[in-house]
Amino acid sequence: MDWYPPQGETLLMRVNVSFATGCAPKVAGLRSFRDAERRDIEGELVASGWPPGPAFAVREKADRAGVRALDVALLGIPRLLNMVANAGGPSGAPFGDPQSAGKPQEPENEVEDFPVVWAAPDTAARTLPWQLDPARRPKGYRTEIVLTDRRLVVLGVEPSAGLAPAQELWELPRENVEGAERMTFSEGGADVRIRFSDGSWTRWKTGDAAKLVDRMNAESEDR
Repeated sequence: MDWYPPQGETLLMRVNVSFATGCAPKVAGLRSFRDAERRDIEGELVASGWPPGPAFAVREKADRAGVRALDVALLGIPRLLNMVANAGGPSGAPFGDPQSAGKPQEPENEVEDFPVVWAAPDTAARTLPWQLDPARRPKGYRTEIVLTDRRLVVLGVEPSAGLAPAQELWELPRENVEGAERMTFSEGGADVRIRFSDGSWTRWKTGDAAKLVDRMNAESEDR
């Protein structure tokens, strides 16, 4: 698989990306799609060409209890391994920090709901490709984000692509990207929110959240 920008355009960063996934008990494993009034727009996205996906519905109390019990059990594993690793002297948390999810920055968007697209009609986030959704794309398919000095580009990579060129699924001029922020209430701190100049935004899970945010914001300040 290969991809290069055209002559005169500078590649700044390229990293794996997909729509993020909720981690709070009510929304664990889920994602929603909203307009600026918090109305569900998934049906509209499907009508515009997206394939159907799993419906979003916050978990009932009994289901949340099951998620919480599993969460506690899993968090106990790295804690135990870290204790063993530190038995011969302090060595940090080589098996992961059980508190890495942090605290919700926006409970309404991370605990009670989990929008990964927030978009009024005719805004940039409404045009994002459905392949960013792990629940809709084929098994083994992946998406990457490319940041250049001119554009933000989403690439699609088939499982058997080999050295074939990646497909450009979506692009947006850099002047239409307002900036980015890291969303620490996420698995491994990997989530990033990208804000567009028209007020819409999207939440992605990325391979290098800190670097992507730094690069995007640096470019925004330079414009």
